[in-house]
Amino acid sequence: MSIWDQTIQEPGEGKEILPLFKYGVEYTAEDINRALGSDDPLSIVPSRDEVGHGTVMAGVACGNQDEENEFSGMAPLATICMVKCKPAKQNLKDYYFVPDGVPCYSEGDLMTGIGYLERKAMNLGMPLIICLGMGTSLGGHNRGGMLGELMESTGDYRGIISVTSTGNEANQSNHYLSSSVEVDGSVEVELRVAEGDAGFTIELWADATDLYSVGLISPDGEYSGKTEARVGERRQINFLFENSVVYIDYLLNSFDSGDECIRLRFQNPAPGIWRIRVFNDNQYSSRFDMWLPLDAFLREGTQFLQPNPDTTICDPGNNPGVITCAYYNDANRSSAIDSGRGYTRVGNVKPDFSSPGVDILAPLPFAGNYPVTDEERNQRARYGYRTGASLGAAVTGGVTALLAQWAFIQENDIAMDTVKAKNYMIRGANREGLTIPNRVWGNGTLDLFGIFDNLRPKVR
Repeated sequence: MSIWDQTIQEPGEGKEILPLFKYGVEYTAEDINRALGSDDPLSIVPSRDEVGHGTVMAGVACGNQDEENEFSGMAPLATICMVKCKPAKQNLKDYYFVPDGVPCYSEGDLMTGIGYLERKAMNLGMPLIICLGMGTSLGGHNRGGMLGELMESTGDYRGIISVTSTGNEANQSNHYLSSSVEVDGSVEVELRVAEGDAGFTIELWADATDLYSVGLISPDGEYSGKTEARVGERRQINFLFENSVVYIDYLLNSFDSGDECIRLRFQNPAPGIWRIRVFNDNQYSSRFDMWLPLDAFLREGTQFLQPNPDTTICDPGNNPGVITCAYYNDANRSSAIDSGRGYTRVGNVKPDFSSPGVDILAPLPFAGNYPVTDEERNQRARYGYRTGASLGAAVTGGVTALLAQWAFIQENDIAMDTVKAKNYMIRGANREGLTIPNRVWGNGTLDLFGIFDNLRPKVR
């Protein structure tokens, strides 16, 4: 049990900045246990979950049993190793126009956190379940970006299993899929921009063999003209009749897949209907996809006018070497309308399956101050119901920990890695009433009993 808090830069008495990564402070099991027995735990471990997201996920995945409140995490005997990521730097938030007060984290810090967890598990000689409840709707929706590549390569080691979710973007009108664009033809993508939107980023993605160019038409009808697709091409377009600037970057060979990406950054966009004219510069007809950022990063009302709810799984969940779960309501076995939908941009089957994620009982962060009175101490254990993709990931992470216990601790499959764990779960999934695979449910619903029932011999 440990916490690496990346946000703390003044280690305090008896502690030091984590030497390996040169930032943040690690609090060991001894530190945490001393804090839990203290009336002023923050004086010993000054790490606190201000957002509440990590507390909810950890509690659902492997929280202790609480018979009085009829609560237990999925794997209550598991050891928790927590990374609290530091917020993204302001220049990165400014680049992507992230609103103030909205949680946002750097991919680099997430990757460093995974490196810390991997080393911790190796030193302890324990299997590791990486349970990630964050993602992005930008990116190629194919390999999962740098974070997806790292989770795949890390999860390829035996004893390490990478788990994430699909996200909550299916019903947010943030994905556009073109119809087939003919040779030398074009299509206009209509985008509504809400009043007061300071800016946002759109990414257009197409296959490595494809080539597209774009032009922009403002709400007042001003046309930028066609910009040319060249390696390293960057354009700044200033619209005369609005205080609007659009930056266009052509990334003809993206870092993770070599596919074409056109990034459009809208700064102070005028409210109304913008039209993005996309030109097919190929010698054949083809299609493309476009994505807006996460809904939380946008002003309400900024969206595509003809959205497509498919291919809305957030990266890194599109990587084939990661376990990716959608979420559903297990009370009536209905799909959740916001749960990200597959497949990947290139047609690979994702999600792998769907997990419960609607109205999940979870422990909530302590909202009071320290030190506490006896009355407050008795009220610390607060619970509430939460819904979302991260809850599905937490349930899946806990089930994966139980599967890891069977595989490694009980020595039934000591060579298990992420792909083998995923295959166990897919084979044991409940497919009742479903045509599988499909974009909403993947290969069925997560079924722990089904995993083991599928392994035992049956009388024929």
